[in-house]
Amino acid sequence: MKDLEWTNEYLVGIPAVDLQHKQVFDCMKSIIGGPTDDDRLRAEAEVIKLLGLLQQHFALEESMMRTFSYPNSEKHIEEHRQFNADVHDLAQQSLRKKAGVSHEALRIAHKWLTEHIMTSDRDYAAFLSNSMHNGGNMKQGAK
Repeated sequence: MKDLEWTNEYLVGIPAVDLQHKQVFDCMKSIIGGPTDDDRLRAEAEVIKLLGLLQQHFALEESMMRTFSYPNSEKHIEEHRQFNADVHDLAQQSLRKKAGVSHEALRIAHKWLTEHIMTSDRDYAAFLSNSMHNGGNMKQGAK
């Protein structure tokens, strides 16, 4: 699946976040290109790895949003929660069919991920960058 390739267009300008985004892409690519339909255990392991990467990634982003009092953090965090639930549900459905993770499940996950990076993640990254250039921690009342 060529559109699972990481490209620099997905960079948000926060090195740790960009690295994690790339790891998520690589994991999704491994899922689609790795396990065969009859290799259910390997598919399950890759899905568990993906869910773990997402958990770590979302925790990092959400911590940064709290640190810098990002005004749209509640909406962004809800997007994370919904995506995590969707990926979990898609994985369960795919794996129950004993055919590994479906291409459709990964297509849906990839679409969400790229749209989320290109909009929501870029928005908070710009806010964080602006906050850091204007005096660091911008919690209410702090300068």
